[in-house]
Amino acid sequence: MYAFIRHGSGFSGALGYILDENGRNDKIVQVLGSEGVDVPQDKDGNPVFDVKRLALSFRLQASLRPGISEPVRHLILSCPPEDREKLSPRLWLTIASEYMEKMHIENTQFIIAAHGEKDNPHIHIVYNRINNDGLPVEEKFFFKRSNKICKDITKKYGLKWGNPKAMSEAQDIHLPEDRVMYQTARIVTEEVYRASDIAELRLSLMSRGIVMREVRHGDKAGVLFMVKGRNGRQYTFSGSRLGNHLTYPSIQMIFQRKTQLNLPAAPKQNISVAGMVGRLASLLQPIGQPTGDSGACKQDDHKTLWELLEERDAGIAGSMFADFTDRRFEEKLS
Repeated sequence: MYAFIRHGSGFSGALGYILDENGRNDKIVQVLGSEGVDVPQDKDGNPVFDVKRLALSFRLQASLRPGISEPVRHLILSCPPEDREKLSPRLWLTIASEYMEKMHIENTQFIIAAHGEKDNPHIHIVYNRINNDGLPVEEKFFFKRSNKICKDITKKYGLKWGNPKAMSEAQDIHLPEDRVMYQTARIVTEEVYRASDIAELRLSLMSRGIVMREVRHGDKAGVLFMVKGRNGRQYTFSGSRLGNHLTYPSIQMIFQRKTQLNLPAAPKQNISVAGMVGRLASLLQPIGQPTGDSGACKQDDHKTLWELLEERDAGIAGSMFADFTDRRFEEKLS
């Protein structure tokens, strides 16, 4: 499971999207829960989730802190398609509640809705940054805490873990910045997979319209990826925001392992991005034969580093970066 968050100033837009007001986005929506908002009932006693009334409830509470211009918080918790059968509405609600509690998203208004029209099961949570006491919800080290909590929940409930941005279909993302971010993650993943070193990666990304820049903060190194969107706006994403395998230390480790294991460069081939992410993740494992189960977060298409070495030594398809012309082998990987 993974999460990402959007900030905004208008509750109507976020609520209209997750509830698919007027059915404009062809969403399959199931409201899982809400708290602190105006939800009337129809003549049969069923809740009526009216976007205008809900937005007014949120705005009234947000007005307690007029100095905060973006009180809207829109969370998405998402899992790979393999987890669809496990994720009942009850379990989703349990996971959402646990995530919010551990993230200290408490004592505030929220509404949770599941969307069922895409392959990847996911839920949306819109909540008010201004809590019931008129104070801002804590957001210190938000992304770092969120990442750890997602991993803990993934392991606890036996779900799958993958890179959300590189492995998602960018056309399914409705916000321009998110769309560019997801496209960037996919391109950078493809080029890290194919390149042999940092210099080659930088040039290949430049040819695809992405500028890579290494940065330092004290003794810590990082990497930024800069790209211009179709709207002409310049976007900058850190490697850690694009995915765990795209941080600067991870990219360095991947290229070190490619050299250390004498892996040939990857030709352009018809292999899924999920397969690429799995093999890059394998290169980040400690060298050595695994002992026992690697845990609930292991992707089925993520071969262990030991398995990759065995393939290389046995000459199977010329190692992990061979041209997988055998369709059955390719399907096994993806």
